[in-house]
Amino acid sequence: MKRFFAKKAVTTVLFIGVLFVLSFLNWNTAYPTLKAEIEEKWITNENKEEVLPSFISETDTIIREQVYNKYAYIESYGYLQELLNKKEINNFEVVKAKDGTLHYTYFTNGPNEVDVLAERIERLKQTAAESGTQVMYVMTPDKYIRGETEFEKGIPYNFANETADNFLAVLKEKNIDSLDFRELMQQDGEYTASSFYKTDHHWKVETAFWAFTKFVNVLESKYDFSFPNKDKYLNLNQYNQIVYKNSYIGSMGRKEGKLYSEAEDFTFIYPKFDTDFYFYAQNGPEDIKTDGRFENSLTFTELLAGERDIYDATNDKYFTYMNGNPGFVEIHNFNEPEGAKVLFIKDSLMVPVASFFSLGCSKVYMIDPRYYSGNIEEVIKDYEFDYIFVSYTPQNLTEEFFPFYKE
Repeated sequence: MKRFFAKKAVTTVLFIGVLFVLSFLNWNTAYPTLKAEIEEKWITNENKEEVLPSFISETDTIIREQVYNKYAYIESYGYLQELLNKKEINNFEVVKAKDGTLHYTYFTNGPNEVDVLAERIERLKQTAAESGTQVMYVMTPDKYIRGETEFEKGIPYNFANETADNFLAVLKEKNIDSLDFRELMQQDGEYTASSFYKTDHHWKVETAFWAFTKFVNVLESKYDFSFPNKDKYLNLNQYNQIVYKNSYIGSMGRKEGKLYSEAEDFTFIYPKFDTDFYFYAQNGPEDIKTDGRFENSLTFTELLAGERDIYDATNDKYFTYMNGNPGFVEIHNFNEPEGAKVLFIKDSLMVPVASFFSLGCSKVYMIDPRYYSGNIEEVIKDYEFDYIFVSYTPQNLTEEFFPFYKE
């Protein structure tokens, strides 16, 4: 009996010791960032009551994210899931299809309600028409391809494509122009799993370039839109293409590691010809200003250098274009001063497309409603755009992405 209690005591001491060591290592990892956060947001701030909620939230995020050897735990977890042949991660947040591609999904009984969202687009169109601005909704594709993507039995389906179908049908009833990239991709044989990153929900940069060329051609053929120098801007042979082998793992892949889903190639596409831009991005308190050639102003090539960890969200190579999803972006193209002045209200799938599209415009503005703290309605009223393109992937057809013209 004494040996039994002795084993229990030794096990308890060892367990507590491991917890103590891990706690110390985690604290040592997070301490420099915590110290800087305290000095910047708390000690030097006189209005502590006002900043307290955000300070607590940011401190909590630092403690949760900056864990000692964090990605070793993720890799171990992912490897265990692979050994168990599991097809879902984090309570079905990410699931693996039969072809090995990863998908975001959730449990639901049917498509989202879309009437309220369509009404807001309708009010946007009515307001924009007062200054002669044309409005179009641009539906980017969901990674789940009907008739091709297959889940294992028991994996939930989110009805995102059905939501998109219903939304476009309501827009049509309201005489609001729309473009459905899902249909265009089907027509051109582009709507396949290989058009998307295996570990991410985004389409590949190569696919985004195809979408850019298709977008221009549709606008010119069906609408009063002029895109200059098409023979040069739409010709992929006029662009450099650099392939970074096994260098990329997307937002879904980062949740379970490379042992569950392998790293993949990333292609960086940029013009060979002369370009001249001014780029301004605002996201929260941070302002970014760059100028010069396309690759020096509209892209942030330090993300391609590979100096940061492949799992680091701030090292996401998809965000090479326009630095990801700033709340507000303003681009001036000095080579095409007579080009159109356009606004994209969008999510991340449209970012590389808009980057290439800016080559034929005089000015391009972009707003991501998730991160823009200003008033979108005032921007539309004050800037007097030639065209406004609202663009979200089917899964983002929710009220969070339509904060404008609620009344």
